[in-house]
Amino acid sequence: MSNTMLSLRRLAEHIGHMPQDFLSLRKLLGHPSGPLKLSVRFAPFSIMTYNMALLVEPFYKGTDREGAIAEIVARIKALAPDVVGLCEVFDDSERTKIRNELRDLYPYFQEGPDEPDWDEDGGLLLLSKHSILAADYTVFQDSDGFDYFANKGMIFIRIQPVSWPDTLNIFFSHTQDISTNDGVNTLYSQLNAMNNFIAWPWRGQQHIIMGDLNIPGENPQHYAQLLSRLGAPRDCWTLAGNQAASGHTFVIDNNFYEDSEDRPSNNQRLDYVLMKAGTHLVPMHIMTAGTYLVPMLEDIKVLKFQRNGRFISDHFGVHASFDKIALINYN
Repeated sequence: MSNTMLSLRRLAEHIGHMPQDFLSLRKLLGHPSGPLKLSVRFAPFSIMTYNMALLVEPFYKGTDREGAIAEIVARIKALAPDVVGLCEVFDDSERTKIRNELRDLYPYFQEGPDEPDWDEDGGLLLLSKHSILAADYTVFQDSDGFDYFANKGMIFIRIQPVSWPDTLNIFFSHTQDISTNDGVNTLYSQLNAMNNFIAWPWRGQQHIIMGDLNIPGENPQHYAQLLSRLGAPRDCWTLAGNQAASGHTFVIDNNFYEDSEDRPSNNQRLDYVLMKAGTHLVPMHIMTAGTYLVPMLEDIKVLKFQRNGRFISDHFGVHASFDKIALINYN
């Protein structure tokens, strides 16, 4: 039988509200009177993100492009998360190849974003086992350096996982390289744009924000800006008890590169899975009657895929799994 026990402390960690008194659900939710019930349901769900570094030629830095594609397809089939996000898959034919190879497992997809211009599209591919109930995208207006030549932005899908009584919003992005001349200001501006895109018109539902967000988690100033500008999401990596500065996904010791001089000069955590509640974070006295759900994180890990002894990308991926959902009922 599945474990559907849940402590108030664990619930508080997931909704980002940490009162002194964990003995009362009403105090935790700021709901002193009226109907209120908490239940927990077993509802497994998993998600992964991986930056594949499949830059258009002649900018590809690896040694086995076709092998990297074959390996990610095989690993996705073996791991079989509900939703998969791949960054830096710029070539249309390669995205089509990946989609076709995984069509039986992932019949639904969204890609891009793109605008009618001469720039590359955003190179994002989002695959889902579940029907896409809504979809949209935004292209960032600010860019700097090499990123200027791609339509970087964010793509969105809404799905309803099996055993979930409500829908889930997935926001997937690859943001500005923070190391360019004006990378910091540009990336901060993109985070603002992401938050605006997320906030309207999908308030009131549960959001997962993931991708190569290019914020070095080991830098307290930049990390604080990530959380602040995205409206205080929960970082699934730290929610699992890890330090923000650990779990590096862009590292010096990576043999992906054909030219070792292309390796980064320091280790960074740039790839994220974030969770953001919609109406859970507004004052409870303006809650409407209904049931609100909170996915409960089971595990998160860094994915380090190799083929023939070499890593398949300059980044590592991230996989997060959720084993149950908390249901807060105000009826």
